[in-house]
Amino acid sequence: MPAAGVIGIMKRALLRSGFLAALLLVAHTLSLSASAEPADDRPVATLTPAMGAPVATSRAALLARHGHTEREWWLSGQARVYDRAGAWDADGRWGVAPRPGSARPYATRLLVRHPADAARFNGIVLVEWLNTTLGFDLDGGWILTRDELLREGYAWVGVSVQAEALPGLRALGGTRYETVNLPGDAHAWDLYADAAHTVRRQATRLLELPAPRPVRLVGLGYSQSAVFLTTWLNAFEPARRLFDGFLLHGAAPAAGPLHGDDSHVYAPRLRADLPVPVMQVQTEMEVAVSWPLSRTPDTPRVRYWEVAGAAHLDADVHAQTHAVATPAWRADEPRCLKPLNTLPLRHADAAALHALRRWMTEGVPPPIVPRMARGHIGFLTHDDDGNVVGGLRLPELAVPLAQFGTYGNLPTSWPSVRGLYTCIAGGSTTPLSLQRLQQRHGNRDAWLQALQRSADPLRDAGLLRPADHAATLETARRTAWPR
Repeated sequence: MPAAGVIGIMKRALLRSGFLAALLLVAHTLSLSASAEPADDRPVATLTPAMGAPVATSRAALLARHGHTEREWWLSGQARVYDRAGAWDADGRWGVAPRPGSARPYATRLLVRHPADAARFNGIVLVEWLNTTLGFDLDGGWILTRDELLREGYAWVGVSVQAEALPGLRALGGTRYETVNLPGDAHAWDLYADAAHTVRRQATRLLELPAPRPVRLVGLGYSQSAVFLTTWLNAFEPARRLFDGFLLHGAAPAAGPLHGDDSHVYAPRLRADLPVPVMQVQTEMEVAVSWPLSRTPDTPRVRYWEVAGAAHLDADVHAQTHAVATPAWRADEPRCLKPLNTLPLRHADAAALHALRRWMTEGVPPPIVPRMARGHIGFLTHDDDGNVVGGLRLPELAVPLAQFGTYGNLPTSWPSVRGLYTCIAGGSTTPLSLQRLQQRHGNRDAWLQALQRSADPLRDAGLLRPADHAATLETARRTAWPR
């Protein structure tokens, strides 16, 4: 293929990614005012149980080991296209209006996970806008919060929202998903709304509860999905009031377009009159190429955490992605020059979810976290080992055995879009030399003591869950000191 063609394909692929779009976005604020959305008078969506076991994005084996269950349901209804109503100003108070005559039928799936023992359900359901950047449904938000979900009794519902999911569904499930009909991103807003409304209205049925009980819903989005949920928060949630909180992870500094003729809004601000709390977690990788993200204010409704040293598609996320990928994706596994980033980013997301839970249920705001340090011209500042300064510093970074990189990795063979995405978004882990470790820590015992001194305050501040604190120390005790 000519070089220009390769570059064109790569550019389109990067723009579709919620994270890698940040590489190509010129961060500036567009004029972005609110008008109330008209009442939703569409027919109620229809919920039908799916026979047999889920195929696409299934985590059944892992869930069973932790006393959770997984089931698929079909949801069908009508979804409209929306246009902007009034000016979309910088305050994020954006109005939308349904386009007359735009309603189209849809048929999608809800992938439902919950504790098998209803007594363990904690009353909170995460409703994830599944990510389709890679050509199949990815439960990226579930991957990053799974440890907390499984041990604390959350329920989770993944929603196939975007038409880009269809090839992956059919590659993985064949005829099982032949009736799934996703009209496209322009119709995604009503589809996601119907899913949330259905989860709240039919939670007893979906979660196999012995008796009706109220539930709280958390909107969940990873990467590109978080970009779309930014638009949802500013344009839809104030009128719809469907959720009790949101957890956004790894968004580019953009808000998703309403439809194909619309455009992204660059460097959007979340509106100040949000009706629900929002936790926003960003890795060093997104922050490094997006100055506007670091200017996100902590407000009575928003908490913004930057996780130092973390990569967008780290080793754990990559492994969990590989497990549910299409056969074609798995067959095209690239080799990278360095091991992918192993900093346990999921520990930060677990803390963020727990903090959001307390915010929603007890009114306790999450802690405010320092931003990563920047030099006089704006680039992130790194220490002598190449690790970034500032931000939320997990113990593995605060007392490091390695340099956790974000953009220093590439595929070993001729770069494809797949290879570049995996190796660049996956970051890198470069062990520090024995000489450097001795200079920094002295010996193994001193390192272990310093690691605990770093971990304990994070646990006490609510920035590291107790189970993850214990796992961090246990992993360290089993880690061999380099020779």
